[in-house]
Amino acid sequence: MRSRLAPATLIVIALVLWAILRPHANPNEQLATRVTVAIVNNDMRPVEKDFNAEARGQLENRARVGRLSQDLNELGKLKAIKEDTQQGAAAGAHHFQAQFEKGTWEEDLTFDADGKIAHFHVHAPPVKLGQ
Repeated sequence: MRSRLAPATLIVIALVLWAILRPHANPNEQLATRVTVAIVNNDMRPVEKDFNAEARGQLENRARVGRLSQDLNELGKLKAIKEDTQQGAAAGAHHFQAQFEKGTWEEDLTFDADGKIAHFHVHAPPVKLGQ
């Protein structure tokens, strides 16, 4: 009986270790992902409470959100969002690379003093001259 349980036990231990040690998105990446998914779905309601009152008004601009949703949908499925904020960035400022099937766009997120999103900007990467 013991010889049969040993392989199963090792598999369970390996799965638990993998679940614990695999890379996890940090909380800022998780939030940026939720906001990006909301934009892609053209429905900001799931994340509107994450924005401060001033920024929340921009979420109601259905034409603007719709255009951005269309742009992101043209990039294909969202694959991952990785934070690459430069060391020494302003407090509350975060920068991300949003990887889609057909390209990578950039995202800038700024928190206010209350920990709410004051600014969230999704844009194509800058064009580099000479390329």
